[in-house]
Amino acid sequence: MLLWVWMVALMVGLVLGLFGAGGGMLSVPLLIYGVGLPIKEAVVMSIWLVAVVSLVAALHQRVWRVLRLKLLAFFAFGGILGGALGARLAGGIPDILQQFLFVLLLIGVSLWMLRVKNRDTAEPDAPCNCLLTLLVGILVGGLTGILGVGAGFLMVPILIAMGVSHLPTAVAHSLVLIACNATAAGISYIGVVSVELNILVLFIILAATGALLGGLLLKRLPMAKVQGGFTVFLLLIALFMLFDLASVFFIAE
Repeated sequence: MLLWVWMVALMVGLVLGLFGAGGGMLSVPLLIYGVGLPIKEAVVMSIWLVAVVSLVAALHQRVWRVLRLKLLAFFAFGGILGGALGARLAGGIPDILQQFLFVLLLIGVSLWMLRVKNRDTAEPDAPCNCLLTLLVGILVGGLTGILGVGAGFLMVPILIAMGVSHLPTAVAHSLVLIACNATAAGISYIGVVSVELNILVLFIILAATGALLGGLLLKRLPMAKVQGGFTVFLLLIALFMLFDLASVFFIAE
């Protein structure tokens, strides 16, 4: 397999460690175009990848020191429900529609990131709106189950808007929530979609290494510039996948 595929696998973990998000948005296209997997298998492999790597990054960053347990519990419960439901729904979605939805998510998240300004200094925490937290958790978990992404680039700004004090704290919550949502979705896929375990294990090892590096760099890099560069990168991936879908559609016609 090409060296660049393994390099991007390392980058998947690096992005997760830095932002608490973004692993699935890289790993799904990588598995489709770099490894040649069909989208459903790529989604399942991505789900297990982000589940394990998010947990590794959370442990490395010792997130338990900053977690708000009430907020986390409602968000995680909703995410687990949404992840399991999304995985079940995904089985009946045509591959081309599933890939198109993934492209729309990439574009939407990229536009969101251009507008969102993350706090880099701590502010007083707002009280937990538990019902809203539960509903948002179900929505984010559903995206994980259907598209194989942790949806952290939505989760981190949402957590900040819901009163989490600042970016590193939101990233800590996001890593735990992604691990919960993705595990629930991955379990729901067992017996439905098979995966190549040898590829998955190697990807997890490389991505976990990247996640540890990302955790070390989290407080040392100018995050605004890093986020801006990654936003452009996501848009380029979306445009490439959209072009690929269009070519498939016209060939089929």
